[in-house]
Amino acid sequence: MIVLRYIALAVFAACAHGAEDKAISEIPSLTEQTTRGLHTNTGHIIFQSITEPTPTSSANELSTLESDSEIASSTPSPSPFEQARQSDGECMASGVEDWDRELQIGGVFIILVLSFVGAMLPVMGKYVNWLGNMRRVFVVGKFFGAGVILATSFVHMMGAAIETLGDSCLDGWLGGFESWPALLAMIALLAMHLMEHTMGRRIARSALSASAESTQSGHGASTPCVDDLPLKETPSRLESHEPSHAHAVYGHMDEHRKRLSTYVLELGIALHSIIVGVTLAVTGGTAFKTLLAAISFHQFFEGMALGTRVAALTFNRRPFLICMLNASIFALTTPLGQVIGIAVRESFAPRAPSSLLAMGVLDALSAGILLYSAVANLLVEEFAAFEFHQASRKMRIVCFAAMYAGCAAMSVIGKWA
Repeated sequence: MIVLRYIALAVFAACAHGAEDKAISEIPSLTEQTTRGLHTNTGHIIFQSITEPTPTSSANELSTLESDSEIASSTPSPSPFEQARQSDGECMASGVEDWDRELQIGGVFIILVLSFVGAMLPVMGKYVNWLGNMRRVFVVGKFFGAGVILATSFVHMMGAAIETLGDSCLDGWLGGFESWPALLAMIALLAMHLMEHTMGRRIARSALSASAESTQSGHGASTPCVDDLPLKETPSRLESHEPSHAHAVYGHMDEHRKRLSTYVLELGIALHSIIVGVTLAVTGGTAFKTLLAAISFHQFFEGMALGTRVAALTFNRRPFLICMLNASIFALTTPLGQVIGIAVRESFAPRAPSSLLAMGVLDALSAGILLYSAVANLLVEEFAAFEFHQASRKMRIVCFAAMYAGCAAMSVIGKWA
């Protein structure tokens, strides 16, 4: 009995010790459940220790945001003086990006050849027999070139002048007057008209004076000095003196007037061609190839219009060489501008105020000169000429269509160049 009693006490002690170990092992899990905030009433476990920020962490984040905002507010914004310096740096930047020397030099010769060929074709058609059958083609090309020149003055030269003189780098330089391009073009147009009128009057007086002297020496008649007579009265006096001789004088005066208008046209074309050459030489990248194609097209047909006018003139000595000289002068103007642009391209600042003023003023003046040359020396003279009215109706329609086509073609090219 005593033995059974001791065995029962040992079993009870062992069971009590196991229950105590189990209770101790469950204490961490209960503590973990307590710290995680286990909620059994909804059947879901929500970890408040993860989702709900503690007051300490919220305070730290708030202080961090406040410090970041203080740093951002403490950074000073650029002053107007610094902004002006940055703007001046952009305006005074020099050099041309993606500039290809070999391509530029090749462009000089391309423009030179096309300009010379365009100007010499009508001349060759006059003096070379096998090209004589193509004179109608050259006449149509002349009217096409007139349209090209007219569109160049409006779309290219005037558009470039407005864009250049309206650049932000010229703020404060032009006195807030936005119509400088149109004003300069009008001044150039009026100056060309005054110059042509003055030179034409001198030529007329010189021709009449020479005619009067030759008449007096040949017939012994007394003729008043031409300078003492009003110009409007001189023809009637000459007609009353000798009608056939007066007719010769009128023809001589008309030839001098045509020659003068042709040289005025060549002067206007030469001035704008130099500007175009400089612009082409300081252009880089893919824009250069587009501009080169547009200028090549323009120079060829512009040269054909000028060459047709030159070929229509009469010269007493070496007419072919004189015509070739005029064609050569035209052909060299754009390459001359390209050479100038190539020489100054490293130091050339395209947005510097001095550069913008020079290019904008020259573009506006060229627009006025070309506008006067196209309207007064090509459209008015050519469409009012006796030869044009003697042509067939079909030929007149073709000439009008050629002029409109030249305007349209050059206007379309203005989208890219």
